Amino acid sequence: MKPRIHKRYSILLLIIVSWSCSPVPTKEEAGAERKPEIILNIASLNYADFGKRLEERHVNELLKILKQEKIEVLAVQGIVRYPGLASRTDFVNVLSSKADWRSAFGEMMNISGRQTGNAVFSSYPIISQYNQTFENIKAASFEAGLQVAIDAGIRSLIVVSMQLPPKASKEEKMKCLQLAASPRFEKNSSTVVITGNLPSLGTAISTDLFTEVPQFMTTGKGIPAVMLTSNPSFKLLAARSVNTEFGKLAVVQLGLFR
Repeated sequence: MKPRIHKRYSILLLIIVSWSCSPVPTKEEAGAERKPEIILNIASLNYADFGKRLEERHVNELLKILKQEKIEVLAVQGIVRYPGLASRTDFVNVLSSKADWRSAFGEMMNISGRQTGNAVFSSYPIISQYNQTFENIKAASFEAGLQVAIDAGIRSLIVVSMQLPPKASKEEKMKCLQLAASPRFEKNSSTVVITGNLPSLGTAISTDLFTEVPQFMTTGKGIPAVMLTSNPSFKLLAARSVNTEFGKLAVVQLGLFR
Protein backbone atom coordinates (compact mmCIF):
# COMPACT_ATOMS: atom_id res chain seq x y z
CA MET A 1 0.00 0.00 0.00
CA LYS A 2 2.79 2.43 0.77
CA PRO A 3 4.26 2.51 -2.77
CA ARG A 4 0.78 3.32 -4.16
CA ILE A 5 0.32 6.19 -1.71
CA HIS A 6 3.78 7.51 -2.57
CA LYS A 7 2.90 7.36 -6.28
CA ARG A 8 -0.34 9.29 -5.71
CA TYR A 9 1.47 12.01 -3.81
CA SER A 10 4.06 12.25 -6.59
CA ILE A 11 1.34 12.79 -9.19
CA LEU A 12 -0.36 15.40 -6.99
CA LEU A 13 2.95 17.23 -6.52
CA LEU A 14 3.55 17.21 -10.27
CA ILE A 15 0.12 18.78 -10.92
CA ILE A 16 0.73 21.52 -8.31
CA VAL A 17 4.14 22.34 -9.81
CA SER A 18 2.68 22.51 -13.34
CA TRP A 19 -0.05 24.93 -12.14
CA SER A 20 2.49 27.16 -10.44
CA CYS A 21 4.53 27.36 -13.66
CA SER A 22 1.54 28.31 -15.84
CA PRO A 23 1.60 31.92 -17.07
CA VAL A 24 -0.67 34.24 -15.08
CA PRO A 25 -3.10 36.30 -17.25
CA THR A 26 -2.06 39.94 -17.23
CA LYS A 27 -4.48 42.82 -17.10
CA GLU A 28 -4.35 45.70 -19.58
CA GLU A 29 -2.03 48.44 -18.52
CA ALA A 30 -3.71 51.13 -16.46
CA GLY A 31 -4.86 54.02 -18.65
CA ALA A 32 -4.45 52.05 -21.90
CA GLU A 33 -6.98 53.20 -24.47
CA ARG A 34 -9.31 50.65 -26.02
CA LYS A 35 -9.13 50.28 -29.77
CA PRO A 36 -12.47 50.41 -31.61
CA GLU A 37 -13.56 47.26 -33.39
CA ILE A 38 -15.08 49.20 -36.27
CA ILE A 39 -14.25 52.68 -37.61
CA LEU A 40 -17.19 54.28 -39.41
CA ASN A 41 -17.21 57.40 -41.61
CA ILE A 42 -20.53 59.26 -41.51
CA ALA A 43 -21.36 62.44 -43.47
CA SER A 44 -24.19 64.97 -43.49
CA LEU A 45 -25.31 67.33 -46.25
CA ASN A 46 -28.01 70.00 -46.52
CA TYR A 47 -29.58 69.63 -49.97
CA ALA A 48 -31.59 72.84 -49.45
CA ASP A 49 -28.42 74.83 -50.17
CA PHE A 50 -28.40 73.48 -53.74
CA GLY A 51 -30.11 76.13 -55.87
CA LYS A 52 -29.74 74.51 -59.31
CA ARG A 53 -31.79 72.06 -61.34
CA LEU A 54 -30.42 68.65 -60.40
CA GLU A 55 -28.67 66.70 -63.14
CA GLU A 56 -27.05 63.29 -63.07
CA ARG A 57 -23.58 64.84 -63.39
CA HIS A 58 -24.10 66.60 -60.03
CA VAL A 59 -24.74 63.26 -58.36
CA ASN A 60 -21.68 61.77 -60.09
CA GLU A 61 -19.45 64.56 -58.75
CA LEU A 62 -20.83 64.09 -55.23
CA LEU A 63 -20.26 60.35 -55.46
CA LYS A 64 -16.58 60.92 -56.34
CA ILE A 65 -16.16 62.98 -53.16
CA LEU A 66 -17.98 60.38 -51.05
CA LYS A 67 -15.65 57.67 -52.36
CA GLN A 68 -12.55 59.83 -51.75
CA GLU A 69 -13.66 60.47 -48.17
CA LYS A 70 -14.57 56.78 -47.71
CA ILE A 71 -18.08 57.68 -46.56
CA GLU A 72 -20.17 54.68 -45.51
CA VAL A 73 -23.29 56.44 -44.20
CA LEU A 74 -24.71 59.72 -45.55
CA ALA A 75 -27.54 61.80 -44.05
CA VAL A 76 -29.14 64.43 -46.30
CA GLN A 77 -31.66 67.07 -45.28
CA GLY A 78 -34.16 69.04 -47.39
CA ILE A 79 -34.12 66.84 -50.49
CA VAL A 80 -36.45 67.89 -53.32
CA ARG A 81 -38.02 65.17 -55.47
CA TYR A 82 -40.58 65.00 -58.29
CA PRO A 83 -41.97 61.44 -58.10
CA GLY A 84 -43.24 60.09 -61.39
CA LEU A 85 -41.73 62.94 -63.45
CA ALA A 86 -39.24 61.27 -65.80
CA SER A 87 -37.74 64.58 -66.95
CA ARG A 88 -36.37 65.31 -63.44
CA THR A 89 -33.37 63.54 -61.93
CA ASP A 90 -34.23 61.87 -58.63
CA PHE A 91 -31.42 62.37 -56.10
CA VAL A 92 -32.37 59.41 -53.90
CA ASN A 93 -32.80 56.86 -56.69
CA VAL A 94 -29.72 57.89 -58.68
CA LEU A 95 -27.34 58.07 -55.71
CA SER A 96 -28.60 54.75 -54.29
CA SER A 97 -28.17 53.03 -57.65
CA LYS A 98 -24.75 54.44 -58.54
CA ALA A 99 -23.27 53.92 -55.05
CA ASP A 100 -25.00 50.54 -54.62
CA TRP A 101 -26.24 51.73 -51.22
CA ARG A 102 -29.42 51.17 -49.25
CA SER A 103 -31.56 54.26 -48.74
CA ALA A 104 -34.43 55.47 -46.58
CA PHE A 105 -36.54 58.57 -47.26
CA GLY A 106 -38.87 60.45 -44.93
CA GLU A 107 -41.34 62.85 -46.52
CA MET A 108 -41.94 66.26 -44.93
CA MET A 109 -44.16 67.90 -47.54
CA ASN A 110 -45.77 67.10 -50.91
CA ILE A 111 -47.35 69.93 -52.91
CA SER A 112 -48.49 69.41 -56.50
CA GLY A 113 -45.99 66.62 -57.07
CA ARG A 114 -43.04 68.47 -55.49
CA GLN A 115 -41.87 66.39 -52.55
CA THR A 116 -39.42 67.45 -49.85
CA GLY A 117 -37.89 65.31 -47.14
CA ASN A 118 -34.82 63.86 -45.48
CA ALA A 119 -32.85 60.75 -46.36
CA VAL A 120 -30.19 58.38 -45.07
CA PHE A 121 -27.95 56.33 -47.38
CA SER A 122 -25.88 53.42 -46.09
CA SER A 123 -23.42 50.83 -47.35
CA TYR A 124 -24.51 48.76 -44.32
CA PRO A 125 -27.92 47.04 -44.07
CA ILE A 126 -30.82 49.24 -42.98
CA ILE A 127 -32.84 47.45 -40.33
CA SER A 128 -35.79 49.83 -39.91
CA GLN A 129 -36.88 53.45 -40.27
CA TYR A 130 -39.41 55.89 -38.82
CA ASN A 131 -40.34 59.45 -39.83
CA GLN A 132 -40.75 61.48 -36.61
CA THR A 133 -42.91 64.57 -37.13
CA PHE A 134 -43.27 67.46 -34.68
CA GLU A 135 -47.03 68.16 -34.64
CA ASN A 136 -47.05 68.98 -30.93
CA ILE A 137 -44.48 71.76 -31.35
CA LYS A 138 -46.29 75.07 -31.92
CA ALA A 139 -43.63 76.56 -34.20
CA ALA A 140 -43.45 73.44 -36.40
CA SER A 141 -45.18 73.22 -39.76
CA PHE A 142 -43.89 70.37 -41.97
CA GLU A 143 -40.50 69.61 -40.40
CA ALA A 144 -39.54 66.07 -39.38
CA GLY A 145 -36.68 63.82 -38.38
CA LEU A 146 -35.99 60.57 -40.21
CA GLN A 147 -34.75 57.85 -37.82
CA VAL A 148 -32.86 54.99 -39.46
CA ALA A 149 -31.42 51.91 -37.73
CA ILE A 150 -28.28 50.55 -39.39
CA ASP A 151 -26.63 47.20 -38.76
CA ALA A 152 -22.99 48.23 -38.32
CA GLY A 153 -21.77 44.71 -37.63
CA ILE A 154 -20.94 44.62 -33.92
CA ARG A 155 -23.97 46.72 -32.97
CA SER A 156 -26.87 48.71 -34.43
CA LEU A 157 -26.50 52.45 -34.90
CA ILE A 158 -29.31 54.99 -35.20
CA VAL A 159 -28.76 57.83 -37.66
CA VAL A 160 -31.20 60.75 -37.65
CA SER A 161 -31.50 63.21 -40.56
CA MET A 162 -33.73 66.06 -39.46
CA GLN A 163 -35.04 69.54 -40.18
CA LEU A 164 -36.00 71.66 -37.17
CA PRO A 165 -38.56 74.51 -37.32
CA PRO A 166 -36.37 77.59 -37.93
CA LYS A 167 -38.64 79.87 -35.88
CA ALA A 168 -38.88 77.54 -32.89
CA SER A 169 -37.50 78.64 -29.54
CA LYS A 170 -34.46 76.88 -28.11
CA GLU A 171 -36.71 74.96 -25.70
CA GLU A 172 -38.95 73.81 -28.58
CA LYS A 173 -35.93 72.74 -30.61
CA MET A 174 -34.69 70.74 -27.65
CA LYS A 175 -38.06 68.94 -27.48
CA CYS A 176 -37.73 68.07 -31.18
CA LEU A 177 -34.17 66.93 -30.59
CA GLN A 178 -35.20 64.65 -27.74
CA LEU A 179 -38.00 63.18 -29.87
CA ALA A 180 -35.61 62.47 -32.72
CA ALA A 181 -33.04 60.92 -30.37
CA SER A 182 -35.62 58.45 -29.00
CA PRO A 183 -36.26 56.03 -31.88
CA ARG A 184 -39.74 54.48 -31.96
CA PHE A 185 -38.48 51.12 -33.22
CA GLU A 186 -35.59 50.59 -30.78
CA LYS A 187 -36.53 52.04 -27.41
CA ASN A 188 -33.42 50.89 -25.55
CA SER A 189 -30.90 52.12 -28.10
CA SER A 190 -28.75 55.04 -27.02
CA THR A 191 -26.23 54.88 -29.85
CA VAL A 192 -27.55 57.75 -31.94
CA VAL A 193 -26.00 60.19 -34.43
CA ILE A 194 -28.17 63.26 -35.12
CA THR A 195 -27.61 65.58 -38.09
CA GLY A 196 -29.35 68.68 -39.44
CA ASN A 197 -30.00 72.31 -38.46
CA LEU A 198 -29.51 71.58 -34.77
CA PRO A 199 -29.37 74.15 -31.95
CA SER A 200 -26.15 74.75 -30.09
CA LEU A 201 -26.69 73.43 -26.57
CA GLY A 202 -24.42 75.93 -24.86
CA THR A 203 -24.17 75.82 -21.07
CA ALA A 204 -27.77 76.74 -20.19
CA ILE A 205 -29.20 73.32 -21.05
CA SER A 206 -28.00 70.01 -19.66
CA THR A 207 -25.78 68.16 -22.10
CA ASP A 208 -25.92 64.82 -20.29
CA LEU A 209 -27.78 63.23 -23.20
CA PHE A 210 -25.94 64.80 -26.13
CA THR A 211 -22.38 65.58 -27.18
CA GLU A 212 -21.85 68.27 -29.78
CA VAL A 213 -19.27 68.00 -32.52
CA PRO A 214 -17.80 71.50 -32.02
CA GLN A 215 -16.56 71.95 -35.60
CA PHE A 216 -20.13 71.95 -36.88
CA MET A 217 -22.01 73.85 -34.16
CA THR A 218 -21.07 77.43 -35.09
CA THR A 219 -23.97 79.20 -36.78
CA GLY A 220 -23.50 80.79 -40.18
CA LYS A 221 -21.03 78.21 -41.47
CA GLY A 222 -23.53 76.50 -43.74
CA ILE A 223 -22.52 73.07 -42.45
CA PRO A 224 -25.10 70.62 -41.08
CA ALA A 225 -24.61 70.27 -37.34
CA VAL A 226 -23.80 66.88 -35.80
CA MET A 227 -24.58 65.59 -32.32
CA LEU A 228 -23.97 62.25 -30.64
CA THR A 229 -25.78 60.72 -27.71
CA SER A 230 -23.38 60.30 -24.82
CA ASN A 231 -22.45 56.61 -24.89
CA PRO A 232 -19.23 54.70 -24.16
CA SER A 233 -20.01 52.23 -26.96
CA PHE A 234 -18.81 54.69 -29.58
CA LYS A 235 -16.33 57.55 -29.71
CA LEU A 236 -15.70 60.54 -31.97
CA LEU A 237 -12.27 60.07 -33.59
CA ALA A 238 -12.17 62.92 -36.11
CA ALA A 239 -14.31 65.61 -37.77
CA ARG A 240 -13.85 67.74 -40.87
CA SER A 241 -15.79 69.58 -43.58
CA VAL A 242 -15.48 69.11 -47.34
CA ASN A 243 -16.64 71.42 -50.12
CA THR A 244 -19.14 70.04 -52.63
CA GLU A 245 -21.40 71.60 -55.25
CA PHE A 246 -24.29 70.90 -52.88
CA GLY A 247 -22.63 72.86 -50.07
CA LYS A 248 -20.47 71.87 -47.12
CA LEU A 249 -20.25 68.17 -46.31
CA ALA A 250 -19.83 67.48 -42.58
CA VAL A 251 -17.75 64.33 -42.03
CA VAL A 252 -17.32 62.54 -38.69
CA GLN A 253 -15.30 59.42 -37.99
CA LEU A 254 -16.61 57.21 -35.21
CA GLY A 255 -15.03 54.30 -33.42
CA LEU A 256 -17.53 51.58 -32.39
CA PHE A 257 -17.05 49.24 -29.45
CA ARG A 258 -19.01 46.18 -28.29
